Amino acid sequence: MCSSIDALYMHLPTDLSTWLTLIGDLFVGSGSILLAWRVKKILQWVVYCLVAHEQSIDQLTKFAANQHQTQLIVRGATKHLLDIESKLGLVLLITGFLFLGIGMFFNVASFFVGAGQ
Repeated sequence: MCSSIDALYMHLPTDLSTWLTLIGDLFVGSGSILLAWRVKKILQWVVYCLVAHEQSIDQLTKFAANQHQTQLIVRGATKHLLDIESKLGLVLLITGFLFLGIGMFFNVASFFVGAGQ
């Protein structure tokens, strides 16, 4: 009887070209996920800034019309957006493109290794 470990080894690739392709695909997929996460985080903060901006305009309009303000006037929202973009956004951008590049390198290497066999 085959154990589950033996069954796993039966399905693993044995040639270097396939391994390089798999590693390349993992890096490309990871890089794409990191870049998508970066876009999601930056858009999330853009939405926060827009909501704060609209809230502030509404409150300033009430203030100009001598009405009672119901919420605070938000200041400095863009500072947080710029902080996120320059710290987390930059790290995710560099790492994402680095992973994409490494993945493409592995995929190209698998082509040349496969052609040489």
